Amino acid sequence: MALFVSNVDDPVTTPQIPSTNEAPCGAAGDACLAGTQAVTEGAASESMAQSVTRHAQNPPVENFQFLSCGIDTLDLGLFVSWDTSWEKTKAFLAEKKDSSQGTGGLLDETDIGREFLHQPGGKPPNYRYQLQFPEYRLYIAISDKFGTSPNVYVTINAETLWHVGFTTILELLEFDLLNFGGSIERIQPSRCDLCADFKLSSPLSFSLLEILRVSRSRKVRMITNDSALETYYCGSAGSPVQVRIYDKGTEILKSNKQWFLPIWGLDDPAGVWRVEFQLRRPFLHQYRITTLDDLWQRIGAMWLYLTGEWFSLRLPDNEKTERRTIDPWWLAVQECRQRFGALSDARRTFTCDTVEPIQRTLAHIIGRLISISAQSGIKDRKEAINHLCTLLHDKTDDRKFSEEYRKKSIKLGYRGKLGGSDDDES
Repeated sequence: MALFVSNVDDPVTTPQIPSTNEAPCGAAGDACLAGTQAVTEGAASESMAQSVTRHAQNPPVENFQFLSCGIDTLDLGLFVSWDTSWEKTKAFLAEKKDSSQGTGGLLDETDIGREFLHQPGGKPPNYRYQLQFPEYRLYIAISDKFGTSPNVYVTINAETLWHVGFTTILELLEFDLLNFGGSIERIQPSRCDLCADFKLSSPLSFSLLEILRVSRSRKVRMITNDSALETYYCGSAGSPVQVRIYDKGTEILKSNKQWFLPIWGLDDPAGVWRVEFQLRRPFLHQYRITTLDDLWQRIGAMWLYLTGEWFSLRLPDNEKTERRTIDPWWLAVQECRQRFGALSDARRTFTCDTVEPIQRTLAHIIGRLISISAQSGIKDRKEAINHLCTLLHDKTDDRKFSEEYRKKSIKLGYRGKLGGSDDDES
């Protein structure tokens, strides 16, 4: 199944209340009070509180547009049976793990030419070995057989989830594990992050979110840049459920995930905000999700609960939280449950984030060029460039360059090709 839904030409301007027989549940914590200094300071000014409240009661209707929703993080527990060569395989993995110490990854390839890295760190406490492929990371336990818990853990890259059909991801996993004599017997979702992206006409603020918040968790925190809100958290970091609402546009500028722009149909990420629920294994277990089919079937129901009962944004127009009017934007967030229920096995064309990162790297190189020129007393630009090229040529060789290039390509993750550089699917 595909792990995203995008409808960039579908502006959500007149959201409707979801058709459900379940009444929205009230909060365990009050929507306007929280035990943080930021909230106390906001409440100290009565005029400010009144101003924000009036704004919250009368929000603009046409101030947001739906961009996309999907699964941004997916971790799977794999129950894998190993062949009779498992003892030799373990010794091989242990040797490579030791050799990779201090290297940033030891380059290797499977029998079908899939390149990957042996990494020195595993995933404590159960998984000793780590193999990094462009599409995901595999963590392998030392146990000979699986028991009630998985013996292989896989974390799939976000780039892969947003661009590759899930049946293809499973095929890659089967091929890569078969290289080590492993066969997948069962797959259990271990973590799943569901998200929805919207373009907002004005940024969110901590004080406004606290006034509108109706949630089952009292724990909230924020990350700001000066006075501007960047990330709002509700729920503790280690809890089965946590929601974060954050400035995805700013995050993209920092992380260089320019490939989101064509998914959204935008040229500029400014004003894009994400609602993301981080769901760990205990929560998935409560929904009796033990297989991938269970996950696909219950995504919509989980989203309905998460955005209707566990956390919601409601106007402060009634003393009883369950009777408050749902904020128009949050109604649009809730309606994504129908989009999650319509996921299909498709993938988007990958547009890699080359332009902005290359410009940043180039600016760094130019700075170094000028420094070397000044140290060498070279004032002419062309002469300085030729001098730098000579230095680079003398300090590198073909073998080392090729090896480091292949390692860097794996670390960059999925960039539009599967199965190696000779794969014809791009």
